Amino acid sequence: MLSILKNAEKGSITYYVGDNPSHILHLSDCTLYCKKEFDGLYNVNQIVVDNPQLEFYKLSHTIPNEYTFHIRDYQIGYGCNIDTTSVIGGGVVIGNNVTIGPNVVIYSKTKIGDGTRIDANCTIGSEGMMWAWDGDTKVFLKQLGGVDIGNGCIIGSNSVIVRGSANENTIIEDGVNMAPGCCIGHGTHIGENTHLANNITIGGSVYIHSSNFIGCAAVINPTVKITTSNVVVGGGSLVRKDITHDGVYVGNPLKLIKSIEGKLKGIPTWKIQ
Repeated sequence: MLSILKNAEKGSITYYVGDNPSHILHLSDCTLYCKKEFDGLYNVNQIVVDNPQLEFYKLSHTIPNEYTFHIRDYQIGYGCNIDTTSVIGGGVVIGNNVTIGPNVVIYSKTKIGDGTRIDANCTIGSEGMMWAWDGDTKVFLKQLGGVDIGNGCIIGSNSVIVRGSANENTIIEDGVNMAPGCCIGHGTHIGENTHLANNITIGGSVYIHSSNFIGCAAVINPTVKITTSNVVVGGGSLVRKDITHDGVYVGNPLKLIKSIEGKLKGIPTWKIQ
């Protein structure tokens, strides 16, 4: 089983491109592609190569295709309303009272919670584009993860949620509202009751805590973490660094313009001084 580094378990294959032993001390009983050999790893088969990322990406193409589309080869709860033009992958699990609109595509390894609504023309579980260079040729990572969408979510029309890479999922927690045109990168985790306005782009491996608001056309760079609630990111802003305190953040470069007292209610207004 191929694995991202943080999820590597017994029998898995992963890779590491750095040189800090503390980043890999959790590994045991697995195979590691690395640039140099490390001491202190328990029963880890270390394969030293010039480009561990490239070798891992090549390995991903040896995995048989697990993303299939067969008629009614999925699980569905009661009270669902699924448009006949939607396409649903094999093994998808759909909860109760779910609504799926026209021309929605849902790939295998997706779970959808009770009462969630997915509007027209959305794609759930598509494959993202991660690559490593092999000379002047791109070798793309064959992404093998899934998508978990919680209860009571709204996924607005024309939105795309990319599945996780290797053995991770992209996670949308309960009560998330996602307005039309949003794009969510691989392995991203969006906390419950967070609201995403129109046309937001969120890179891969982003973490957003619960009960936050991201304004229209904001961009959040890959691996950024928003680790607290009651954060407002203004429309059109670019988030390049972690946010650890609540407040209203706007602009590029992003700056904090005011704090938020108490519970966030609705969409706040502000004026840049």
